Amino acid sequence: MLEVFICDDNAVFRGKLKQLLENTILREKLDLKITISTKDPEEILDYVKANNVTGIYFLDVDLKNEMNGIKLGEKIREIDSRGYIIFTTTHLEMSYLAFKYKVEAMDYVIKDDDDFKTRVNSCIIKAFNTYYKEGHNKDYISINTDTRIINLRFNDILFIETTGTAHKIRIHEENRQVELYGNLKDIQKKLTPNFYRCHKCYIVNKDKIEEIDKKKNKIIMTNGEECYVSFRYKRGLLL
Repeated sequence: MLEVFICDDNAVFRGKLKQLLENTILREKLDLKITISTKDPEEILDYVKANNVTGIYFLDVDLKNEMNGIKLGEKIREIDSRGYIIFTTTHLEMSYLAFKYKVEAMDYVIKDDDDFKTRVNSCIIKAFNTYYKEGHNKDYISINTDTRIINLRFNDILFIETTGTAHKIRIHEENRQVELYGNLKDIQKKLTPNFYRCHKCYIVNKDKIEEIDKKKNKIIMTNGEECYVSFRYKRGLLL
């Protein structure tokens, strides 16, 4: 899923920006979460390095740190090539640096402009729509709940399992789990061919398998999570 990051040395502004983004996420029912809001650029870099994420980054240009926002954006781009970087600043004259460092920023928003809120809202909605609909390919599933619309990209799904609750299933991604009402038979019809029904309780994304323990009939996924394959379906998985 898409994660949102804020880096700004001004605690008051940082809090206002976070509240603005949270309101937009709630109002537009966006399947996003604000993962880190900090003044420390290294905190964001450490997280992005340790986790396989695509992010939306709101970076202050002047962080009053050894690393300014433009340099942070450059380092983020090296790790997260698909991320959406938005610079926020009062220094319009520094915008040329984003081009100099080849950050490929999505936008450059001036903090004290009258249309700041509108620009920020536009950026986060555009990033969200681009991530899920780029190329106009239907490579995701949309799940409409009472509070939000959850878009699950096929490539982000590790496996799907039944739960202890009747007619409820759980979808596992790298960094989260989503529960919804449904059954494996119906959801499998919406999936791509790389998803395989390996057990009466599991559907696995074959592209996300790290290892298969044939003795224990166990599948280890790329993030270390485990699911099971039955004897009946093992042969088809190993082909």
